Amino acid sequence: MDGGKQPRGEGFELRTDSYGAIRAGKGIFITADAQMKAQGQQLAMEPATSLLRGAQNLIAGWESVTQTHRNFSPDMDTLKQFVEKADQIKKSVLLMEAPEGIGSVTPESILLHSGNGLYMQSIGEVSIASEQRLAVNASQAISLLSRQEGVRLVSAKGPLNIESHSDILSLTSLQDVTVQSTQGHLQLTAKNGITIGCGGAYIRLTPQGEIEIHGPGLLSLKGQHNLQGPASEDFQLPDLPSSVCKECLKRAQELAQGFVPRDA
Repeated sequence: MDGGKQPRGEGFELRTDSYGAIRAGKGIFITADAQMKAQGQQLAMEPATSLLRGAQNLIAGWESVTQTHRNFSPDMDTLKQFVEKADQIKKSVLLMEAPEGIGSVTPESILLHSGNGLYMQSIGEVSIASEQRLAVNASQAISLLSRQEGVRLVSAKGPLNIESHSDILSLTSLQDVTVQSTQGHLQLTAKNGITIGCGGAYIRLTPQGEIEIHGPGLLSLKGQHNLQGPASEDFQLPDLPSSVCKECLKRAQELAQGFVPRDA
């Protein structure tokens, strides 16, 4: 009842106009599953446990797929350890479960930080959208793998840049590779040469400005020929950033760890 003795709802409300804290040294389990008339154990969590095991099996199923396609395999150990600790709250963990969904919203910021693994899974779709910028950064590596319907990378407006600042860039396809410019110019430039090869024949442009056309069979040239003296053109290659400071990244990671003091 409110101050005017009008109904405010059914169930319970834990509220205060001042500070609030919920603290449990051995762990907390929050669930929206019904337990009629308190029949059952306090930590009865079969639905939550089943979902935890399902999440573990889901990511385990990707292990063989990633190995087949030579992609990075998921880290199973960290997730396995968490599932074991969360089952029946064997350690100081916070576990939340609801049969109809969980929502977390705010007009300001949300922070998700993990000192170990961070796992995001869905049997359905995963949608990530931003009205401004989306940044994905990793100090070691980033891998993307689509199992069935392919990968599409599109820039609706503005340039699309793919760069490798300290190593090779490899593009490989089982079938055709098509490179097109619908309204512009296609330019291939390299500092140390360009080679186009097929069937034992090749065309090679050397760093010295020489052109080699070699082949084991017929060489056919059709069209008007206009042979003139030597000519050249300088192609400016972009300057790529050098590698980042590894010690700086390590220091930043250490500062992000934080600590929790515990009594002996």
